[in-house]
Amino acid sequence: MADMTRAPIDAMAGSAGSRSLVEGPAWCDPGLLARAGRYPLAVEAPVMAAVDMLVPGVSTVTRYARYYSLYWAFAAHAEEAGLDRDACRRLVRRAEVGMARISQAYDEHDHPLGLAHGVDAVARLGPDEGTEFSVADATGSRSYSPRAWGFWSQYNGPSGALGTVAMDGGALRPGRHPCPPQITEMYAPLIAAADRGPGLSLPSVALGRLSLQQDDDTPDLEPLGGVLSATIEGRHDPEAWTGDDRTRRATLRILARSWQLNPDAETWLAAFAAGVAYGSAAREDPLLAGEERTAAWRGVVLRHHSVGAWRHLWAALVNEVRNAENASRGYLHDWIAGQLPGGTVADFEAGLPSVVDGHGDPTPAEDALVADDAGVVTDVALLLLGARRLDSLTGLTLRTFKGRRPTYLDPTWVAQLRREFAQRPVADLGRRLVDDMLAQSRRVALRKVAFNSDGTISLFSRLHERNGVYFADSSEGSGNIGLRVHQLAEIAVQVGLLSAEPEDPVTPWGRQLLDVPA
Repeated sequence: MADMTRAPIDAMAGSAGSRSLVEGPAWCDPGLLARAGRYPLAVEAPVMAAVDMLVPGVSTVTRYARYYSLYWAFAAHAEEAGLDRDACRRLVRRAEVGMARISQAYDEHDHPLGLAHGVDAVARLGPDEGTEFSVADATGSRSYSPRAWGFWSQYNGPSGALGTVAMDGGALRPGRHPCPPQITEMYAPLIAAADRGPGLSLPSVALGRLSLQQDDDTPDLEPLGGVLSATIEGRHDPEAWTGDDRTRRATLRILARSWQLNPDAETWLAAFAAGVAYGSAAREDPLLAGEERTAAWRGVVLRHHSVGAWRHLWAALVNEVRNAENASRGYLHDWIAGQLPGGTVADFEAGLPSVVDGHGDPTPAEDALVADDAGVVTDVALLLLGARRLDSLTGLTLRTFKGRRPTYLDPTWVAQLRREFAQRPVADLGRRLVDDMLAQSRRVALRKVAFNSDGTISLFSRLHERNGVYFADSSEGSGNIGLRVHQLAEIAVQVGLLSAEPEDPVTPWGRQLLDVPA
């Protein structure tokens, strides 16, 4: 299409020297704004919904226990001082900058725990010592965060689920659990400085205790451990806690026991999956077998593989579109067909590992395929294994695996394709998967269309089609979504319930609070 905003014309026919430049029409600003969208195939929702229920109080962006206690203390101060919404927001932003400045001064860059939220931004902005709060009060490019509430935006929902903070008219207030006096005293110097001064006066013993990498126990750890584990004075009374609290405690116990049973696992998630998803531990170990949420977690972990396969396959398609000169549907059909082996789908499936062992327990079939990743071939194989698992799962595990309702591209959808294409070439199945992904991405993009107040329309998608040709603005992320297991484990380590040492993964205090065997 020609550029209608700037075009040279001959002002007077036949006059070689009279060429001029017409700009316009000035009123014709772009009306359709294309933006990168999240979850372009919308395959993540069932897993994310289940994780929301199974890990209340922790999200994939709540990295530090210290910030839970910061906002806990702040809520108590806000109520005592009668702070309204705007005053809370100002003081929260200043306190967060203070935490970043403390981390700069006292924490090590190469420490496994990392540095506080906002350290990179504060370092980039470079406020003078003693005037750090200027970057909290600023807006735009001089602000430490583009969000009005800074990092509280990440901890707001989780803190509410924990019961440490509640919101009242946009202002922070204490939640179900009053903030212990030792925590309010711990943060009093920071809150006082953020309330009245232009910055921090460092070094300071009192402020240094707020750094993330403290070797000594700080007064906030024991109360936080009690809230996380749903215990009071070392004991768990189910009647004293909400359903969310009991569920979080159950997940922590499952995680701790899985880590004990699988000390050779390389990651928290690997240990967790080995405990709940594969083998006989989920039915033989007294703790795991006695906790019904183990069955729910098994369904989540197994469905997670299918989600990752779709995301990885879609990212490969989008990257192929970006690299192609003329990415038509036929071109994409040829692309995926060229990646897949010959033979029928049934022949291809015959070479895949079994999803159950001789006792009927799930095997880590997906992990074996991912270890020998063959790109598109592995993605298609993972989808077929997910469909096959429908035949072996039962009860709560099956219900969680399938999700609350059928959705496009879910394992039931793939199972139908598996039956339909069993005696047809694998390449034909690949072409169908391309068609299904293109159709689903369009459905999702249209569902997310936003009509803006200025009359423009926002379309959230990286992939677009025009006259039968596809083009992409940018690459699509290929990583899988998180299950919050890592974040929960790290916070449990920070408060002293768990240990990062495989030889002794649960601390004595953690065994007491979580009622986990030695």
